[in-house]
Amino acid sequence: MAVREGLTQLSDLSGSGDNVLVKALVTHIQDLDSHKPYQKGLLRDRSMSDDEVRPFVVYDADLRLDKGKVYVLNGTDYEYTPSGEVQVVLGEDAYYEEIVDTSG
Repeated sequence: MAVREGLTQLSDLSGSGDNVLVKALVTHIQDLDSHKPYQKGLLRDRSMSDDEVRPFVVYDADLRLDKGKVYVLNGTDYEYTPSGEVQVVLGEDAYYEEIVDTSG
């Protein structure tokens, strides 16, 4: 697994298994009533068109993202093999930081 330098755009994810840092808006949340994963949802950033999203999956019991908020997330560029879906996977002790807009 490689670590990519700087921010990676969601449109550049390919399922490489690399450790990536992304900045994205959470557009949808699905809390799961299961042991793992704990949460699934959809992300969007400026690299994607209005109808494009990238799934994320949370495997850290202490991490919950909120719809409508922007986060910087450190996760894995992962391809879920059964469906070929490229996801951002947030594992145990994943780094995340909410970005608060203080411009207005």
